[in-house]
Amino acid sequence: MPTLLRQSIEAPVRSLSASLLCAKGSPARVTGRLTGPDGAPVCLVLGGISADRAVAASHDEPGWWSAQAGPGRALDTDNLRILSFDFLADPVKPFPTTTDQARAILALADAAGISRFSIVGASYGGMIGLALAILAPERVEKLLVISAAHRASAMAKAWRSIQRDTVELDLKHSDGRAGLDLARRLAMTTYRTPIELESRFYDPEPGCRDANGVCAYLEARGREFAERVTPQRFLALSRSMDAHEIDPARIDCPVTYLAVVEDQLVPPEQVAEAARATPLGKLERIHSLYGHDAFLKEDAEISAAITRFIGG
Repeated sequence: MPTLLRQSIEAPVRSLSASLLCAKGSPARVTGRLTGPDGAPVCLVLGGISADRAVAASHDEPGWWSAQAGPGRALDTDNLRILSFDFLADPVKPFPTTTDQARAILALADAAGISRFSIVGASYGGMIGLALAILAPERVEKLLVISAAHRASAMAKAWRSIQRDTVELDLKHSDGRAGLDLARRLAMTTYRTPIELESRFYDPEPGCRDANGVCAYLEARGREFAERVTPQRFLALSRSMDAHEIDPARIDCPVTYLAVVEDQLVPPEQVAEAARATPLGKLERIHSLYGHDAFLKEDAEISAAITRFIGG
């Protein structure tokens, strides 16, 4: 059974920590957070591999999804309690599966005395949400999956394999940071769409074009990522995404899948396949020039989808 190691109160934020053994026997310590008033319904919120437990903005953290989480937002922390956590990564050997991440969440929920919750998961977080719905069906009320599916696509695996090889090649000669920089640059070209990059960097209208150019943009994104993420963490989570595969037919709770038509990384056809195979699944679609990054960029449409989900 998981044990509560640490918990401190900073209203309305409660920090959580628990220990567990992963499926292959690797011991792990997981840290998480509850944001919102005591007694409110709980929603587990999970994002992409860059996300962490700081979902909503606080006095010392910007919050990776502050456009959607906070007082008066779609994930309204005045009336909802957000459960979030820091993904397990390189301490789990050879890498944590999405089911390992789900077990870590259950450890935190047990430590906090939370028996049931809804889930909003985007990208990697959506994968984890699906794994959790199968692992503990009695705990999950309903699930919103944004830009994620029951398995990784062949093209996504291909792109990520090149990224990992780049990082591992650099690790043989250095600390891996330069490889991580390049891997992130490549990743950005898969998150966004060709039309978005074209319109941003080659718009013929005066004042509309980003004068620094697409190469400078990618350099900045790669440098920023390499400064805050270790190569080992990146490699672990990348492998976790590639290994993800669940059977949607085993999911008992209602699942809303939100597909982005222009998503190159998680094609809408694959999300539709997952929705058809889920007994209580339904599919929603949106269009976005931002492709896979729509969950971070299309504030109004994502807010509307979350609001429908929370109120449904």
